[in-house]
Amino acid sequence: MTEEESTARVRRGLSYVCEHLDALREHLAELGRTEELDRLKRAVVDGNEDPATPLDTIDRIVRADGDARGAYGASARTVPEPGPVGVGPAAEAEVAFLCPLGACARVEWAEPTMREAPRCRMGGVTLRWVKG
Repeated sequence: MTEEESTARVRRGLSYVCEHLDALREHLAELGRTEELDRLKRAVVDGNEDPATPLDTIDRIVRADGDARGAYGASARTVPEPGPVGVGPAAEAEVAFLCPLGACARVEWAEPTMREAPRCRMGGVTLRWVKG
C-alpha cells in the first residue's frame, strides 16, 4: 500500500469512526477499552500523534470481539478516495460540510431542515462548509 493509499484509508476510517462514535464508544466501554478511543480523539484534535496508530489499535480490539467492520467500516476499505468522499460536482445552491480538522473524509450535505451546521463528533467544532 502506498503512503497516499494509507493516508486515504486512515481518512476514511476516521470518517467512519466519527459517524459511529457513540456506538463505538459503547462497544469499547463494554470491553473496558475507552481509553483507546480517547487517545484517538486526542490524536485527531491535538495533532500530537499520527491517528493511524490508535485507529489500528481500535480496529484490532473491535475485530477481536467479532465486529467484522472494525474501526474502518466496510466502505473505508473498499471505496477509493479521489477527493473528499461524497463530494461530486455540486449544483450552485448545494452546500457540503467537511471535517473542520482536515483529518477525515466525512461529508454531510446541507438540508433545508438543518437548524445549524453539523459538528465534528471528535473535536466538537462545527464542520466547515463549502458551496458549489
